[in-house]
This record gives sequence, structure tokens and C-alpha cells, in this order.
Amino acid sequence: MPQPPSFGPFRVGLVYLYTGLTELLPLNAVYALLMTSHGVSTGELSVLFAVWTLTTFVCEVPSGALADRFPRHRVLAAAALAQCTGFALWTALPSVGSFAAGFVLWGAGTALTSGTLQSLLYDGLAGEGRAGQYARVSSRMAAVQACSLAAGSLAATPLVLLGGYAATGWVSVLFTLLAVPTALGLGRGAPGPVPTPEPRPEPEPRGYLTVLRAGLAEARGTPRVRSAVLLTAALTGLGVVDEYLPVLAREAGTPAAAVPLLLLLPWAAMAAGGFVGGRTAGAGDRLLAVLLGAGGAALAAGALTGRPAGFLGIAAFYCVLRLAQIVAGTRLQHAISGPARATVTSVAGLGAQAVALGVFLTLGLAARWASAAVLVALTAVPVLLLAVRLVLRPDASHDVPPPWPDEPPPPARADAVEMTVVKEGDA
Repeated sequence: MPQPPSFGPFRVGLVYLYTGLTELLPLNAVYALLMTSHGVSTGELSVLFAVWTLTTFVCEVPSGALADRFPRHRVLAAAALAQCTGFALWTALPSVGSFAAGFVLWGAGTALTSGTLQSLLYDGLAGEGRAGQYARVSSRMAAVQACSLAAGSLAATPLVLLGGYAATGWVSVLFTLLAVPTALGLGRGAPGPVPTPEPRPEPEPRGYLTVLRAGLAEARGTPRVRSAVLLTAALTGLGVVDEYLPVLAREAGTPAAAVPLLLLLPWAAMAAGGFVGGRTAGAGDRLLAVLLGAGGAALAAGALTGRPAGFLGIAAFYCVLRLAQIVAGTRLQHAISGPARATVTSVAGLGAQAVALGVFLTLGLAARWASAAVLVALTAVPVLLLAVRLVLRPDASHDVPPPWPDEPPPPARADAVEMTVVKEGDA
């Protein structure tokens, strides 16, 4: 939907701030412990994770088309508000019903963010002729995300000691609430000189279903896009094993108050993988396969030690996984050339949720007979299979290296709402 013009450079800083606020959540480190402390078993916890994933699965692609049709900064604000409401429910009314409702709200918020934030970032940079910088900025965003997770985990220990799980919940509510005005700020141009706008034809009116069909058609019918979608989906979906890490830490004999500190290891490793990911955005399939093979082996070995020291191996896996996710995500954004970028990216998110749902259901069934260490180690199996698949894939044209900074960006949709951060503003 076109909006009146406003001018100013794309404000990458607000993207970083939004990412940080929505991940700087002390509750992230202990919500599994919060739930188990209220009588939720490991099997029931897997069911709740499945509810979370199923909600995201159902909402994923429709929310992507929504972000292609309406202002993306408002979609991001709605996502943060949904997450905030879910955390408030968990903290104020801890029960199985509240936990399920909170996961539904969090799943909806995840779907609204998935595809929206990446598309806003890419189109904002492309509007200034800086599409080639997407990998670098995206890797920094991933590093901000991981550092925020680590900081939230670090803050969780004193909060639990001082105010119990409720303290971590209310602090998390506050941060997600602050993310709402931050997202709305992405719809306003930054202060600066007002350039003379170039005349451009009026965009043709497009409906929600038209946008949805265009995105689905590109994701399905363009080989490079389809390949990047599948790779991104697999790598993102396999990362959900981190939901079991607090339980694994307790099983290894770590005191409850020290669990957030132990989780600093994998989250710091994700930050490192985020920093390195921008430098390896052009990596080929064989290099990714070697890294994933090593990471999967480290994950299995670390989980099966049954000791807190095993988290060093788990951290190595998450460093590799984050690096590979950035490579795959960069391939995908550079491959998309149609008018429905958020929708196509959300198709990858849909695939990720399908993978995650499969992981949760499989581990939930296995939880009747296996310990948390075995459950986490089992996740290494699909990681190793993916590495083998990358080695055996014969067509090197699937690799989509990022363009040089001076290369013209791919065409963006004419009425891309998040281009409001470049040339448009709120009505």
C-alpha cells in the first residue's frame, strides 16, 4: 500500500535494536525450567513445543504475504506485542493452559517476524544501491541476536536468585514491549537532507492473494530460489534442539541458578558464527558439508558426555550452524527477484517449522525411553545427512554468491512498504 513520501537513509541501527530487544530475554534461559517447576513433564514440554511450532507453521506464509501487502514495520510491531502478551501470561498465570496460549502467541509473533525482518533489511539496502552489503549486515544482525541471547542468559541467574522465575518473566515482558515503538520507528525516515524524488510510475494495485500467489510461484518454480529455500529451511529447523539444552544442563548435574551461565557457551558460539558468516557468504556446498559434518559430530559427542563440559561440543555445533544459516539466507535473498520477497522468505520459514515440528514430535516420542542427552545427540543424525546431501549434490549452479557492492540490486516490488525507511513514511 503506497504511502506519502519521507526521506532519509535506511536506519540499520533500528534493525539491530529491534533484534536485540526481542532476543534480550532472561526468560529464554529458564522458561523450560519454569514450566517443569509447575508440573510439566519432558513429554508434555515437547507437546508444548509442537504447539508453538504448529502455530508458526500455520501462520508462516500468510504472514509473509501480509508483510508484502502492508507496512512491514507495523507487522514487526504486532509480532513484538504478541510475544510480550505471551510472556505476561506465563508469568502472571503459570499453568499448562497459559503455557499453551503463550506458545500460540509466540508462534504467531515468530511467523510475523519471519521473512518480514530479512525482507525489510534487504529492500532497505537495495533501495540505496547497497544490496551487496546484505551478508555483512545480516551477519551482524545474527551476532546481535546471539549476544542478546547470551546477555539475557547472564542476567537470568541473578534474576532467578533475587526474584525467581517471575522476575525473568517480567523483565522479558518489558524488553518485548520496548520493541514495539522500535519497530514503528522503522517506518520513519532518519533525519537528513531531502533529495528530489525521481518520478516513477504509480504501482498497480495488488491484492493479498495476488501477492501470495506470486511468492509461492517463485519459491516453487525458480530452481535457485527453491534450492536456497530448502537449504535455509533445513538449517533453521534443526536449530530448535536448543530448547532442550536447559533440561540437558540440569540432567548433567548443573544447579538451576547456574544453568543460564552454562547456556552462555552455545549462545556465545552463535555470536561468533554470526560474525564469521558475513565473511563466508560465498561458501560452496562442499565447504558447508565439511563444516556441518564436524559440527554434527561435536553435537553428538558433547551431548553424550553427560557432563557440563560437553557443552563445549554443543557450542561448536551452534557456531557452525549459525555460519551456515547466514550463508543459506544470503543465497536466498540474492536469488529472489520477484515482487513478493517476504512471502518467498516465509516459505523458507514454513519449511523450517516443518523440520522443527518433526524434530519436536520425534524427540517427544523418544523422551519416553531416552534421556535428554540422547535426545540432543539424535539431532546430529539429520545434520550429518544434510552434509552428505550437500556433498552429493551435483549441480554447482545452486550456489548463489552475493553480488559485489556496485552490482545493481535485483528488482524489488514497486510498492515495497519497508522502502518507506528510504523514500516513504507513515501516512
